[in-house]
Amino acid sequence: MSIADDEAEKAYPTRYWNGTHAKEQFYCDTDDLQEAYLRGRTALPTNAEIEAVAKWNSCEWDGVDSYAAKDEDDAWDYAGEIPGFHAEYIRQAKEMLEIARKAVDE
Repeated sequence: MSIADDEAEKAYPTRYWNGTHAKEQFYCDTDDLQEAYLRGRTALPTNAEIEAVAKWNSCEWDGVDSYAAKDEDDAWDYAGEIPGFHAEYIRQAKEMLEIARKAVDE
């Protein structure tokens, strides 16, 4: 299950009609669908999104010349050994995602 699926299930748990296995259904119009899309598209980044960007960004720097990261997780683990590096990657990731979200709103 993806992070988004898990979050959606927590926010809107599946509901059934009075003890049956029949799922409740509701109907909405295109305005409702557009509003839902806009809310999702302009929502603040989640911690999982921020960490994913921070990990990706940490791959751009592989430590020192004698160390080459094997993958994102390896680069992230290595960056964690240097005080302040994780926090800086997280800060940069938040900033990048906020800039992207702002561009969507303009």
